[in-house]
Amino acid sequence: MRLKGDVLKQIRRKRGLSQTALSEGICTQATISLMEKQNRIPKMNILTAICARLDIPVDKIIENDDVSMTSQFDEISLLIVQKHYDDATERLNKIKVKKLQNDFDKQRYYYLLGVLQVATDQVDEAIFNFELILTQFSTMSANIYWALTTVGMAMAYEKRGNEERALKFLQRAVTLIDEKQLTGGKRQWIIIYRNIADLYLKLKQPNEAIKIANRGINICREDLSMFLLSDYYQVIAKSKVMLEDHQAAIENYEIAKSLLLINDQTENAEALENEIDQLK
Repeated sequence: MRLKGDVLKQIRRKRGLSQTALSEGICTQATISLMEKQNRIPKMNILTAICARLDIPVDKIIENDDVSMTSQFDEISLLIVQKHYDDATERLNKIKVKKLQNDFDKQRYYYLLGVLQVATDQVDEAIFNFELILTQFSTMSANIYWALTTVGMAMAYEKRGNEERALKFLQRAVTLIDEKQLTGGKRQWIIIYRNIADLYLKLKQPNEAIKIANRGINICREDLSMFLLSDYYQVIAKSKVMLEDHQAAIENYEIAKSLLLINDQTENAEALENEIDQLK
């Protein structure tokens, strides 16, 4: 595995960032200097955080036969978002945790395992794995998995029926996001805001759900992405129903339906049409 320091330097300058600005909250300025001048490879969580800040894949600046586990974890994460839990489990089971070479990969592994366990009603196991991340990896640099795991705890406790504890973890996750300079890719931010907004809705906090959903929508707009965009508008629509603002609910459902049709999700769009009809 070889770091392409010259490419890193070019991209950093193109983004208008100094070495100090790129390193802020992630590592030292000297680390960036060593990467650019001596092709020194930092710890994987630092490397991933730097790439996230530059909005580039790791393999953009790494020449290697195995660009950590990033691509595999990203594929598994997408399968979970799409609710293909069996496929996600099969892919995750192929990864041997004892062979993972750095703590960041282990952090991501246990997070995805915990999310899958929540989705498949293995709540106690999920809480165990989330707690493992929050204790064992608490000294790592502030990456988005810190907040994602905290949201995962909220998801687990909501599924267990402990709404008070779920809300506590959810609020803690939002505080982490607002007060810490967490590093993460655009897709991860879109996922975490969708999960938070959805949980606030389940916990009967419609105004908070709308606020968080709008954060996610703004990221989608900035990135010209339609990823989970329909989900956000559905959360807002359901929140408006809870607030008894049926006209606003219909408007947001219509937007969500249009986005589903654009993405050829006809069956899901028809389900939203039924929701709209019930509000008219």
